[in-house]
Amino acid sequence: MKKCAEGAAALLLLLVAGSVLAAGKTPADDGIPALLKFAEQQQVAAPSVAEKAPSVSSPVTVKPKPSTAPRGDSARLTALNQTLRQQAEVIQQQAETVRRLERQLAIQAAEPAVSVPEVVDIRPLAAALKGIRRAIAPPPDLLAMAASLARQQRIAGEQKQRLQQLGRQLAQLQQPPALVSDADKQAYAAGVSLGRDILHLQEQNQQLGIEADRPRLLAGIADTLNGRPRLDNAAIDGALQAADRALQQAHRQRQQTLQQDGKAYLADFATRPGVHKDALGFYYRVDYAGSGRIGAGDNVSIVVRESLPDGTVIKDMEPAGTTITLPLAQYPPLFRAAIGKLDKHGSITLVVPPELAYGEKGSPPAIPPGATMIYTLRVADVLPPDKDR
Repeated sequence: MKKCAEGAAALLLLLVAGSVLAAGKTPADDGIPALLKFAEQQQVAAPSVAEKAPSVSSPVTVKPKPSTAPRGDSARLTALNQTLRQQAEVIQQQAETVRRLERQLAIQAAEPAVSVPEVVDIRPLAAALKGIRRAIAPPPDLLAMAASLARQQRIAGEQKQRLQQLGRQLAQLQQPPALVSDADKQAYAAGVSLGRDILHLQEQNQQLGIEADRPRLLAGIADTLNGRPRLDNAAIDGALQAADRALQQAHRQRQQTLQQDGKAYLADFATRPGVHKDALGFYYRVDYAGSGRIGAGDNVSIVVRESLPDGTVIKDMEPAGTTITLPLAQYPPLFRAAIGKLDKHGSITLVVPPELAYGEKGSPPAIPPGATMIYTLRVADVLPPDKDR
């Protein structure tokens, strides 16, 4: 800034000298342009200024003018001098401003430095962090899904533990203990008897359209034997009462259906070819008459298949290979009348109304009350009275 001030002072002297030339104090014309000569004079007088300004930012270059100037150039030179004076005033004002600023800087440099804490505006940073949190925060739906997934995983873990426990129990059941002592055999026999009863009940319930879940049934037995039932007595009694009500309802519904089906089946069977009605009231059809008469005192072996009109088989002796052998006179009237229509090895089909079979009481749970019965009877063998089979 000091160099700028000294340069401005030198330029101001140059302008003042130019104004003197414009006033008519021009030396004798020696063929050198006045402006150039003035520049040479300034270079001679420069040492006094140069002591104050060791260097000038840029040298002044003056182009030589023609040795003779036309008369119109004097007017242009006058205008140029006026412009230069105006610029000199502006430069002087700027130089004063520079000197004032230099004084202020010197005063501030002399004063002890006061550290002013720099205030940092963290609002943009806070806004950016807030945006980042929103960007990485999971949406509410994702949080709900994560919670649901955690619950499902917990439930799956509990079920897995339960399955493992049941697997261990099943493995124990699949590896039964040895039956060595009488006590072992008695315990095993009791289990077999219980299992048969359960199977029989399940078969009867299946005929009524009720089927128990076998794994849960076995789990209930195992938990009871282990002394760890998962339901209290009140819940067990309530469940059993509900099951009994459902069973009774199924019995009544099945009874009504079987009675209706029995009447319809009996009416249809009576119209088929070869069907006759016996004096006792049942309908029959001889499928094969056989050969060789059966005496009144003979021992007769028969094979019987017993079923209901809906196709439910109650008993079938044929697959088991079993027979019933009795003297003809000891058979019930129904079967005695049927055997009397056959010869040896003959077969017959009977459709019997309820009053000639199990009546209005039936034979629960397999045979409902008022059921129409269908029998297929075959004479397997006939022996004389003096010989036992």
